[in-house]
Amino acid sequence: MYGSNKKDSKALVSQRGHAFKRALIIFGIYLALLIVSAFFFYPIFFAIVTSLQKRAEIFTLPPKLIFTPSITNYIKVVTMWKFDAYFMNSVIISTASVIGALLLGIPCAYILSRYDIPRKMDIAFIILSFRFLPPVAIAIPLYILYTKIGLFDTHLGLILIYIIMNLPFVVWIMKGFFDEVPIELEEAAQIDGYSRLHVFFRFTLPLVARGISATALFCLLLTWNEFGLALVLTGINARTLPVQALQFVASLGLDWGALTAAAIIIALPMIIFGIIIRNYLVRGLTLGVVK
Repeated sequence: MYGSNKKDSKALVSQRGHAFKRALIIFGIYLALLIVSAFFFYPIFFAIVTSLQKRAEIFTLPPKLIFTPSITNYIKVVTMWKFDAYFMNSVIISTASVIGALLLGIPCAYILSRYDIPRKMDIAFIILSFRFLPPVAIAIPLYILYTKIGLFDTHLGLILIYIIMNLPFVVWIMKGFFDEVPIELEEAAQIDGYSRLHVFFRFTLPLVARGISATALFCLLLTWNEFGLALVLTGINARTLPVQALQFVASLGLDWGALTAAAIIIALPMIIFGIIIRNYLVRGLTLGVVK
């Protein structure tokens, strides 16, 4: 009887020890995640705080931890910056380029996933190799070409180059989603009398809708925030928000309050769009497309 109680007590101590170690490990993981999150979110917090301060408060030493928030910098950006015109430029160029890349990339990805064509992987690698080329390497040749053919400082010029930039990304990401769709589903639909085209639009595309949403978001982020090519290939008419932010800072001489307000305004549409499609984004990237 005494030996049995002794064994039970040892087992209980062992269980408590394992539970304590498990709790300690979980605490360490959460602490590490908290530190990493603070490291990445501090610049965003700093930008928001700076955008809500007046110019005199920004350069106060030591910095003020308690201040009265002001939206003066946001009013300055919207009223003095031709914000509506450049915002529409960014919306038109980004939306058109993402739609164009999806319209071209999704069929290409489907063909690479489903059809047994000669040298299929070589074709896929050639498509991906366009993404390896840094934009700065082609900026000057593109500038010379665009000025000669009349595409400089036009919406169409930026849309075309952004489609080419996003196309490899769309093809490779969507190919992975199409590979996750069982081919037996398409074969069963074809047995029921549907053509290959009808199967693609009525069955396959709805199954990869989450993947399309995730791919569209990443392409939109890349296009919306692109700065280098937009700086070289635009003047005034087709200028986008990131390029105009540079002009705004130069004209006012490093107005940090206005600069951070402009950064928040530029980032806000992408944040809102990401929140709207967050369910599709998370499920599409983590759980797959077919359950």
